[in-house]
Amino acid sequence: MRLKSNSLDQTIEIAAFIAKQLPKTPCLLLRGGLGAGKTTLSKHIIHFLTGTPLDDITSPTYSYVHLYDRKLAHFDLYRVASLDSLEELGLLEILTDPHLIKIIEWPDIALSLLPANRLEITIDTPDEEERGFSFAFPLLNQDCVV
Repeated sequence: MRLKSNSLDQTIEIAAFIAKQLPKTPCLLLRGGLGAGKTTLSKHIIHFLTGTPLDDITSPTYSYVHLYDRKLAHFDLYRVASLDSLEELGLLEILTDPHLIKIIEWPDIALSLLPANRLEITIDTPDEEERGFSFAFPLLNQDCVV
């Protein structure tokens, strides 16, 4: 499935749609270039799932992970160099906790640790305003088609 957004309001609608999927598929991987909107999308998904005020949801760029309501973990693995680093940083236990919903920006370093039951979204930016969201479900070995 591919969705397109031309505004923050449309991105928030997409976030609401994704939030409804996460209890069934509790691992979300977000890919896209710098500035593609991964953190903005994450912020709204977290708000929908936990009720946390938007102003209290920040990027985990320097802390690597933020926990919300002991049920959701938001990761940013951009600066993680290796699987060994995940353990050294104390992230391995949180990443592999089956009871947490996980939203992971820059997930590729941790792919071997993540469940097959996951939703992968790639965000592309054809221009400054437009965002394209491509959805894939590896467990089903296919893209989502609606």
